[in-house]
Amino acid sequence: MLKPTYKIKIGSETFEPGVQSPVSSVRVTQDIEVPADGFEVVLGVSEKTSTIKEGDEISIVIGYGDELKEVFKGAVDSAIPGISGVRVRGLNPATKLLELRVNSVYMDSKAGDMVNDLAGKAGVKTDEVSDGIKFPVYYLDDGKNAHEHILELARKCGFDAYMTPQNKLIFKAYERSDPHALEYGVNIIEADVQEDRPMVKSVVVLGEGASSFKGAESWHWLTKKLVSGSQKSDLKGAELLIQDPSVKDSDAAAIVADSLLQEMTKTLSGTVKILGDASVKLGDTIEIKGMGNSKMNGEFQVRSVEHEVSKATGFTTLIGWRK
Repeated sequence: MLKPTYKIKIGSETFEPGVQSPVSSVRVTQDIEVPADGFEVVLGVSEKTSTIKEGDEISIVIGYGDELKEVFKGAVDSAIPGISGVRVRGLNPATKLLELRVNSVYMDSKAGDMVNDLAGKAGVKTDEVSDGIKFPVYYLDDGKNAHEHILELARKCGFDAYMTPQNKLIFKAYERSDPHALEYGVNIIEADVQEDRPMVKSVVVLGEGASSFKGAESWHWLTKKLVSGSQKSDLKGAELLIQDPSVKDSDAAAIVADSLLQEMTKTLSGTVKILGDASVKLGDTIEIKGMGNSKMNGEFQVRSVEHEVSKATGFTTLIGWRK
């Protein structure tokens, strides 16, 4: 059996397993629903740990033997000393999107164009950014930060927005990938499932149409005419009415309505704790097998990941998933 290992570089200091290692535990948390990925490293007292300070760059790689994967890059936000050691915490560069506020008007721009522009202004690199809906005109104001604007665009397009472990922004719809195989009695330690009752059966989106009736290209013609799009499900519940002035034609309204309905009717979710696997990332696909509850078996999207290495429990990975 391979032994869990790690390599943590904080500032100019590097920490690796060994008899003299001051590292008690390492935890990295990533969540599509949370703006920035974070880490916590608990260290014992030593000359090396006394030099750690706010702003130090940090890199964390974990795995088994020589097979190590980088799971976090960021900076130290706090180094809290205690009687027996220091607790170091920090975030990744997604915080740059939280700090950026703009007042901008985009003309004939796709959602992906706006996301690329916001990322560039914040100094955040991008990985895969899909086009999404094209808006004749779209306003961004400083009442929300760049991350909030990106999430709003993602919800309208039916996309996810999150950072890779290499700190690159992804903005795209979920796509099935080769699944990570998880099986009860093999690598699953704990698991649970939650099923929510959907309260919405349909979504209607009302936008602002053009008086010329020529669609999105005539957005600038002032009018009280409304355009709308709707989507229905077979579920029982209420009809949700959304008013969105950024929507200028029925096609876009239908896309937004479908995206919102799909989000609201995804009711099956859960968590699974497995033997540590640093290759599991946000947006990946997992396949769970061998569970007694049939709802817990199948393929699911990874929505959150928590990697933890400690002297007490070894290396584990907690995955939050959704159907």
